[in-house]
Amino acid sequence: MPAVLVHPDAGGLSGDMEGVCLDLARQGYFAAAVHYQRLGNPDKENPLFSWKSPEDVTAAIRHLKGHPRVDAGRIGLLGYSKGGMLSLLIASQEPSVKVVIAYYPLTDFEEWLDLSRYSFPKSLWFCGVRSYVLKELQVPTWEEALKTLRVASPIHQAERIQAPLLLIHGEKDLTAPLSQVQRLCRRMQDAGRNCELFIIPRAGHVFNFLNEEQGKEAWRKTMNFLDSQLKEKKVG
Repeated sequence: MPAVLVHPDAGGLSGDMEGVCLDLARQGYFAAAVHYQRLGNPDKENPLFSWKSPEDVTAAIRHLKGHPRVDAGRIGLLGYSKGGMLSLLIASQEPSVKVVIAYYPLTDFEEWLDLSRYSFPKSLWFCGVRSYVLKELQVPTWEEALKTLRVASPIHQAERIQAPLLLIHGEKDLTAPLSQVQRLCRRMQDAGRNCELFIIPRAGHVFNFLNEEQGKEAWRKTMNFLDSQLKEKKVG
């Protein structure tokens, strides 16, 4: 069967994607959801940065490709927010991925956490985010953190993504800037890649879980894009 690996947002776990996976299954896909709980920190169920090396990024898809019901030549990635970012990173490391759909991902951590972009009191909130990132990465300085943040930012991996990409983003997203995915899509298109940006008018972050009509519109686009890449272009 064609398969889709689903990644939840930063506040979610794999079980929260049950409805998404069930709907994918109804439409003829083998669907699996994942979150990344490291053995070294079992209390952290869904860490923001869940890898220590490039090999970690592709661990879940390698597992999925080995499942006896999965056609390893027809695997797509679907992710929400942090999960969208992870889907993009996996695609940059795994050329066998056939399609990627990323909902409202951050694509440039360094830009997002640049304090000079914000005025008080918003800058104070981002100071707290930076402190959290330092603790999450277990590094002493912001300069050290930036090394990981650049590797973790899909904007720096755009040219490595071979699979057709659909980015779905809310016009009024105040968490993940629309300008970031616009820049990512332009970079991919400039490199000759297939990238489409679908903007939902008046929608904010995680809109599809908050607004039924906006969610249905995005899901129709999602399924059409998946079908065009994983069913109409069946391998073998």
